[in-house]
Amino acid sequence: RRQLLDYLAGTRHTFDVPLDLSQGTVFQRKVWRVLLRVPYGKLRSYQWVAARVGGPQYARAVGNAVGANPIPVVIPCHRIVSQDATLGGFSGGLSMKRKLLSLEGTLRYVNAGH
Repeated sequence: RRQLLDYLAGTRHTFDVPLDLSQGTVFQRKVWRVLLRVPYGKLRSYQWVAARVGGPQYARAVGNAVGANPIPVVIPCHRIVSQDATLGGFSGGLSMKRKLLSLEGTLRYVNAGH
């Protein structure tokens, strides 16, 4: 909890907590591990993630796995956007996704038209 509060205060960029990813499928866990490698202050596309878990044909499946993320923010699914830099989705809602991206200084790179 302390780490999350520090993150929201802008003083923490990574989390050092044990993660139990056992509830996901093998594919979902693979996607979530890739998300953990997306650094604070960076955006990546669903296609970028798909390329790291098997190929571009998995982009839609990646979107589903991102949506099933059991620990949003800690597993930074908010850093994943569509290839055209539109927001895509977020389990916490697009307003929260915008706030998190703003906190990390990346909202300015998102296509504001969508």
